[in-house]
Amino acid sequence: MKRGIPAALLLSAASLTVACSDTTSTAGAAGLSGTYDVVLSNQLVFVTSQDRDELRVLDLTRSPREYIPAPNPLEPLAIPVVARPDSLTRDVGYDAEGNDVSGPYIYARSSGGRSISVVAADRARLNEVTRLSTGQLITAFAAHAPVAEGAPSVLYYALQTRPEAAEALCGPFGGGVVMRQDLPAPDAFDAGALPAALPVFCLQPADTVLSMITLPARPGVTDSLVIAIRNVTGTSRLVRAVADGASVEVAYKRPRPVPYTVPTYTDLVDIPARLVATHPAYGPTATRVAQGRYVYVVLDELTCVTAECEGVIALDNGPDPLVPSATPVLARDVTGAPMLTLRPSGGLPTGLTLRAGLEVRELLSDSIAYTSPIPLLGIVPSSNNQITLFRADERRAFNLDRDPTTGALPATVTVDLRDGSELSRPDQIRSIVVNQPGCPQRADVANADAFLCNGTLPSGTYRFVFQGILPGLVNLARDLNVEDPPFLVETSLVAARSVVPGDLLVLANNVGACEKPVKVLRLEDLGDGRTQLFPDLADADTLIALETCAAYPFFSVRAGPTVKPFILYSGLETSDSYVQRLNVNEPYTVSSFLDYYYHADGFDLGLDPPKSPTTFVPAPLSLTLTATFGGADRLGVGDRYVVTLLPRFRRFIFGVDTGSGSSLTNLGAYTLPGSVVATDVAGSSLAYIAYPSADGVLQVALEQISDNADNLQYLRAFQ
Repeated sequence: MKRGIPAALLLSAASLTVACSDTTSTAGAAGLSGTYDVVLSNQLVFVTSQDRDELRVLDLTRSPREYIPAPNPLEPLAIPVVARPDSLTRDVGYDAEGNDVSGPYIYARSSGGRSISVVAADRARLNEVTRLSTGQLITAFAAHAPVAEGAPSVLYYALQTRPEAAEALCGPFGGGVVMRQDLPAPDAFDAGALPAALPVFCLQPADTVLSMITLPARPGVTDSLVIAIRNVTGTSRLVRAVADGASVEVAYKRPRPVPYTVPTYTDLVDIPARLVATHPAYGPTATRVAQGRYVYVVLDELTCVTAECEGVIALDNGPDPLVPSATPVLARDVTGAPMLTLRPSGGLPTGLTLRAGLEVRELLSDSIAYTSPIPLLGIVPSSNNQITLFRADERRAFNLDRDPTTGALPATVTVDLRDGSELSRPDQIRSIVVNQPGCPQRADVANADAFLCNGTLPSGTYRFVFQGILPGLVNLARDLNVEDPPFLVETSLVAARSVVPGDLLVLANNVGACEKPVKVLRLEDLGDGRTQLFPDLADADTLIALETCAAYPFFSVRAGPTVKPFILYSGLETSDSYVQRLNVNEPYTVSSFLDYYYHADGFDLGLDPPKSPTTFVPAPLSLTLTATFGGADRLGVGDRYVVTLLPRFRRFIFGVDTGSGSSLTNLGAYTLPGSVVATDVAGSSLAYIAYPSADGVLQVALEQISDNADNLQYLRAFQ
């Protein structure tokens, strides 16, 4: 088990030499202003300082880690670039084994800008080599490193409108264009001798390119681009374009994202994408996955508003990514099933990076922390200030709630029959069915019949209270000045609107409750937010209660024994957690939407008949009270079934302790993460996340960070 070293939090300029284990110092002060993007090249993190029209460079090889100083060592190096830079990209390159290598340039642009700064990424240069003026609005760019000795770097950029140079290819009217610009090496650079930019792909009218990447380039093979396009009509699509001026495109498709249906791959739809990324080669030699095989996509929530349009999916380019299949479709995960959308636990994704060979700290179900190398790690910051790690090599989420030796643990459901004092009844009556259609019956679930599939169960506790008090209708005041008055309730309360004839009113004073209840005969809406509840004067218990407890000043409303006698809560028995009333044998669907599904290893095992992992999609989970095993006739007033659902699934998410609770930190402004990069630095796996909210970059020690918690240690801020 590998153990990391705690990193400093916020470091002052006077403490640049403080050891990294100090958690209260400040280092790496660069006066950033407008930190919107980061890019990694040559173990240097380039950071936008938008308000200053420059880039700063964090050197990951220095100890202590800090921004590269200017010739005047009292100041950090500033690289002047285009006005208000907010987007960066780099030359993407791969060696003969498919490992990620850095090219000679990084590139900077600004939203609404018409120029691109070309910056030499070599730490011996670190200057703007040239500034390309396009004359048109630039919406996205991507680049790849030279494919051979003496070959140029190749920059692609998307223009919103066509320049004259593109009219021969695209025509004088219509949409924008993707241009190609070849760039010689920095040591042979002559701005006056640059070849002209060439149009290579024509866009349709009203198209805008949101993001694009170059697939791995190699000598003698025409470059391929993956382009995320949004149209003003409110549609989006993802295409693969051959960058040779022929405007050939192949549309990426996936099965129509309809919940709880089997993906047949016959009804395919365009993929709405707003951010794309790909990966280096990863995995052992015998089963090594080629660089660029999978394209990972952050879905475009603006043009696709279903639950399946929030998160990340992967598309499969085939074993050789430069030989595309006829219709590239949704990738399959490690189980062989169609990949499930990887949704953040909240908020919307704000960045995405993929990195091979990093290690993360996993605290598994045996409560022992393991540091595991991940063949391909995915990192997704979200707008709710949480960071999600996922197994990009498996195309599925992490599951930290598993046995480290045997793999996934089965989902757990317990049903406990308790009395009104929350004491378990010794005679447990099986009276709950937990059912997911198509899932195998589970005999290991206590006091219930259960049909469950791993990785599809929501977490939570549900209480079915027999003849429970309706929430919000407790100890209401009576008007004792009116003879035999009707009882008044505020119908603005959700529970009050669920009162039905046959329910019972329990009269009470400061000592206790009346022995007999008052039966509700009918209800009358007064139209002023109140409802009158009239007692059933033909009911014997009602007459006794009205006579013997006439002076009792309070009343509560209890569900009657015949019409929807069970009160359902999600969590504790409070007004906020009240769900609805239920009859015996009336199913309750726990959730029609989960923010996750997870294909566990062998998730289809035990099904009768067996379900293929390539076709099975789970249906929603339902809980049903049934009289089959005992039923309501053996329950007392206030008895309740407590159903606890434990999915045995825990994602790898974490946040930043901003000091909103009792703790005070110097990370209070680190509330909105943006883009992210990650790398191995001298054996440590580190991520660097831009925080526009803080004008800073946050270093995260992945081998030490605690999952599902707001972290204070093992974070280091550079501002």
